[in-house]
Amino acid sequence: MTQDGSDPSRELTPTELDRTHLPKQTMYKVSLAEATPFEQAENAVTTYPLVVTNEFKLLYFEIEPGESIDWHTHTPGFDEVCLCLDGRARFTLERGDRSNQVLEIEPREFVYLPGGARHKIDAVGDRPHEGLVAMPPEPVSRMEMLEGASPYRFEEWPIALWVDRKRDEVVRRDEVAVSE
Repeated sequence: MTQDGSDPSRELTPTELDRTHLPKQTMYKVSLAEATPFEQAENAVTTYPLVVTNEFKLLYFEIEPGESIDWHTHTPGFDEVCLCLDGRARFTLERGDRSNQVLEIEPREFVYLPGGARHKIDAVGDRPHEGLVAMPPEPVSRMEMLEGASPYRFEEWPIALWVDRKRDEVVRRDEVAVSE
């Protein structure tokens, strides 16, 4: 018998998978209400690092009305997708010719930001902007971090669930916010 209780000597039908070489087959539920936020002191932005794997990071963030995530530049391989869950946000991207592209999003719309993009995010309107961001797992996501100007170190973030899929193990798990 294998770890998942299947019999490896049994012949598989064409629609079945041999699960002996798959990662541990466990789902996790992350409760945002129980997760620990990372608050950036210089502005009214609250970030919840929810899930990190070798392939992606998933963050939830809130920006208070009239506040911003100031100008910053991502590393070249750091593409980012931002989904608006509530409120509205204005994304401003600085192009190579120094002109700006501006996009405003509302719930159920998202923005794709290419790697290397210098940009900022402003909450617009009278409600907080709530967003969900998916991005690569690079530990150095901003060029400013290389210069020591970042207000945080990724290793110190209160990540709710950190899974190393190469080693097939949970690196960090907030026992209050994460359940199976």
